[in-house]
Amino acid sequence: MKRLRAAAGAGTALAATALLAAGPEPPATFERGIDVRRPGKVVLTLDREVYERARPDLGDLRVVDETGAHAPYLLDRVGSDPEPTFRAPVAFNRVFVRGRSASVTLDLREPMLKSELVLSLPGDDFRRRVKVEGRNKHERPWTTITDGAYVFAVPAPAAARYETVPLPQNNQQFLKITVFNGPDDPPRLEILDAWVRPQERRKPREFPLEPRLTRADDTAERESRLVLDLGARYQPFRAVLVDVGDPEFFRGASVEQRREPALGESTLPLSWAPVLEQASLYRYREEGETRECLRLEATGRARVLRVRIRNRDDRPLEVRGVTVMVPQERLAFEAGSPHRYRLTYGDASLEPPVYDVERTVGDAALWIAQASEGHWEPPVVRVREGPRRPWTDSHPALLWAGLVAAVGLLAGVTWRALQAAP
Repeated sequence: MKRLRAAAGAGTALAATALLAAGPEPPATFERGIDVRRPGKVVLTLDREVYERARPDLGDLRVVDETGAHAPYLLDRVGSDPEPTFRAPVAFNRVFVRGRSASVTLDLREPMLKSELVLSLPGDDFRRRVKVEGRNKHERPWTTITDGAYVFAVPAPAAARYETVPLPQNNQQFLKITVFNGPDDPPRLEILDAWVRPQERRKPREFPLEPRLTRADDTAERESRLVLDLGARYQPFRAVLVDVGDPEFFRGASVEQRREPALGESTLPLSWAPVLEQASLYRYREEGETRECLRLEATGRARVLRVRIRNRDDRPLEVRGVTVMVPQERLAFEAGSPHRYRLTYGDASLEPPVYDVERTVGDAALWIAQASEGHWEPPVVRVREGPRRPWTDSHPALLWAGLVAAVGLLAGVTWRALQAAP
């Protein structure tokens, strides 16, 4: 029985060694050489290759030289600052013109840059035009900020509301909001509440990206679906522009992004997450002018977007093309001579770096603007060094010969034990 236990122990040990030898490879990271023409500040624009392999927060980016030393960098990226929260202004001068419009004046307490206005209106089935005027404290006449925006509500079963009005850049302290009665509205209309969102301190530069477009019209759901492939796993985007050929239309729309598995994970079931839940696309003529809204203000990071256009009982729109507006994101660092630099990325275990340069340069935008343009070299896959692999990895024949011998020894001992048993 002692020999039986010994043989069994040897077989178990060899089997465990085999499992260890067949374990997963160390995770791969990526690196790209940086072509630096001269010492000093260098700036590079992030591209699809980085967005495909790096983490969505870009916290795995590292700039290193040929000795492995890190070069501190500044990252000019979208979403690094918290999104401005809505501000509730003081509302006064609520008036209405029966059967025509309702108005309210908002006091923001001080001049303020604003990006959008949100209204709360009664009803669940309406389409109403909105006019926004503004002025500052010592200005007498009102100036028009926008007069062709629309808000709408769609009743169940596909209920939807869009009561957000994008605003062009302005800094007026006072806003006068006028909502005009739509078809089938009651004679008296009321603006229940209103908020404004402060504008971002600095909007990034935008560039057009032509996605790969796939279209499907779902007659059962009465909607058109535009699937947009942006080409990289975490491609940032700022807006979707829809080129429509129809002369007049008014449709509700939404934008979703496809959920993606992390690098190295198994494929997820196809599912979509909302990015912009309530929006509108329209074109119409009024008083001899064409007014239209073909831009959906959707922001995020994704490889695939889906635009859903609610047709209801109308025929699908003639969509001639779709353009996605993407921001410019840049990385800048101080290059020394005669060092050679490379960017590494793709390591999910790294914490985002914290460098003194982020707090000592003062005006980061100016610091980056003074940098010379660097150039990327082709990406290279680099396998991270892991623990030393067992000798059995390089001697598989010896491993299997030992395993077979252990099994034979175990069988022989078992047979003898059974023969010796009374």
